[in-house]
Amino acid sequence: MRKTYLVAALAACVGACTPPPQIVDRSDFLAEATRTYQGETTERVILAAQRVLEQSDPKGFEFRNTLNGFEGLRKYFIYAVIASQSGRERWDFTADRDPNGAVKAGLTVSDAGASQSGYNHTPYDVQMASIPLYRLFWSRVEYVLGRNDNWQTCDEAELQFHDTKINPVVALGGLCGPTSHGRDGEPPERLAPLARSTPVPVATPKHEKAKQG
Repeated sequence: MRKTYLVAALAACVGACTPPPQIVDRSDFLAEATRTYQGETTERVILAAQRVLEQSDPKGFEFRNTLNGFEGLRKYFIYAVIASQSGRERWDFTADRDPNGAVKAGLTVSDAGASQSGYNHTPYDVQMASIPLYRLFWSRVEYVLGRNDNWQTCDEAELQFHDTKINPVVALGGLCGPTSHGRDGEPPERLAPLARSTPVPVATPKHEKAKQG
């Protein structure tokens, strides 16, 4: 398990703090946790998603492949002088071909562990449902796929909260939190453009040409 020593608690808000917008129902989930890509392959979309997570924490992620995607697992340990927190994030990613030939991708993120403060040991198991986190993830996936020319850095993503009471660590934790060791790293390598096949002309037999003449 990795160890990260911090001066302040990871997601604690000092004073009043407004939570980021959340995925709260199925319509939110379909709008924020899924994307449809025309002209892509499932394997390219899966690889792009893996590269995004690897960039956020190069040594922290373990990937378990599934038939239509992967489970991305990351353990963490946070020490904040008077408190600590340990747990494991789980990123479940799928990509399937829909009836129209497009790739439909979906993501769910959960976090389970325990926080320790003095003699208090508090377990938790929650879904990470921050809409800004999912939007940053998809923006980066589309960069790797070559569909978006701007790799949105963590500093750029945090600017949207500049005049709000939303804590960026709470909103973007998972990709841009204190345990994201790649937050200031270079963007991952982009995938080469998908080769487009060209129709091969079919030669007309000589006897058919004679009939046509």
